[in-house]
Amino acid sequence: MAILRILHILFGVFVAGYYMFAVPILLPRLKRLGPAIQGPVMQALMPVLTPVMMVSAVVIVGTGIAMTLILRPGNLGTLFTTGWGWAIFTGFILTLVIIVLAFGVIIPTGLRAQKLARVIQGRPPTPDEVKQMGKLSAQVETASNVNFVLVVIVLLAMLLARYFPS
Repeated sequence: MAILRILHILFGVFVAGYYMFAVPILLPRLKRLGPAIQGPVMQALMPVLTPVMMVSAVVIVGTGIAMTLILRPGNLGTLFTTGWGWAIFTGFILTLVIIVLAFGVIIPTGLRAQKLARVIQGRPPTPDEVKQMGKLSAQVETASNVNFVLVVIVLLAMLLARYFPS
């Protein structure tokens, strides 16, 4: 149980730390620096960040489910009778939403933006390309902001779960 908890917390800290740094600090600064800087930085980060975040998501969800099953063996029906259970369930559902947004919206949209940036590289973009890049960037920014809020809620739910009787 201690190893599961350590892995859960370490990978959770990594993902939450990324969102806490990237969304309010890194991404707005890169956006202000413009596509000439933002594009290469994101192209350098994404090949490393994507698989690391995938592994982190699997570890977080897997260890969370394992710990819940160990604490409630055969008793999941009683999960919703305690504040602890509701906090754990809320954290689980919101974590799944975060994963869906990250891997279903943010990463694919970011990859489309990178592909467009490679097409534009070395020449001025057409008005349609500027419009398309703006739309893709806005989608990534909106989904990232939503995930940031959800990560904060998950952190609060996990913090509160610690103080509820299980």
